Amino acid sequence: MHTEAKHENSGGKLRTDAPVDHAGKGENFAPTDLLATAVGTCFLTVMGITAKEKGWKLDEIRVEIDKKMTTKGPRKIGSLFLQIDMPSNLGVDQLKILQKATKDCPVLRSLNDSIRIKVKWNQSKKKKKTSIKFFPTNTFRETPQVTFFDAGVNGSNGADVVIHHGAAISPPNDDEFEQYYVHHHQIDHNLVLDGSRTFTLLNPAWDEPHHVIYLNQKMGALQIPIGTFHKSVSGTEGSMVLNQAIRDRDFDPNKEFIPVSLRDRDDLRKAKAADPVFWVWDDGRIRRFKLGCVSSRKKK
Repeated sequence: MHTEAKHENSGGKLRTDAPVDHAGKGENFAPTDLLATAVGTCFLTVMGITAKEKGWKLDEIRVEIDKKMTTKGPRKIGSLFLQIDMPSNLGVDQLKILQKATKDCPVLRSLNDSIRIKVKWNQSKKKKKTSIKFFPTNTFRETPQVTFFDAGVNGSNGADVVIHHGAAISPPNDDEFEQYYVHHHQIDHNLVLDGSRTFTLLNPAWDEPHHVIYLNQKMGALQIPIGTFHKSVSGTEGSMVLNQAIRDRDFDPNKEFIPVSLRDRDDLRKAKAADPVFWVWDDGRIRRFKLGCVSSRKKK
């Protein structure tokens, strides 16, 4: 059995139906769904009114509501669980004021504690600006047979060399899923000594989360910041890379080189699916480009 209500001013119509576990077809909202929705929309309304009074601009707020019906005794709503995703442009004090405002929700007052209501507040993190840096080398002398340069990086307190014999992938794939390294206590500065190597960097916190760097010696040392997932691939000739690392006191080699598979990470798969930014050495410059957009950095 369906019911239909019409709003007097807007003319909008709303149909309801009983759920399938209560003699209905579940083709429309159940009456108890509307009560749950009323709580969520009431929260949004009072927050919107408060923000308007304060002169604040609110970006999108998202509310998800999980309704649980009782299984014993008279059939009714037993509990509601609200997850409220707040925008990243709000400060701590603003969030507290808006959270407090929801206590004045008329629907909440009308329920008079007859339903257990739990609220979880989330705030999306503001994306960080992408941080891709290249540290140039200082060439002391170069002849057709000899290249002599300074490979040092200021502040470096550790060094490691990674040699790829042929077309190696580091770290290797997890079957059909790519794997990446990520450091929590080490900043990498990778300098190609021989051959060339392609690095893929993923960082879900960046505004541009996916980068592909075709690294060669002339580009200098590629910096890989803490928390950035990375992998590298060599061509058939192989390659040799010197990493001048900056390690903090919590650095532990047994924990810093554990591969992370995309199999287990939705956020990394989403970052990998983003349009990549490409970095190449071209005509004496480091150039970055996305489809339809090219810029360059002159080597210092």
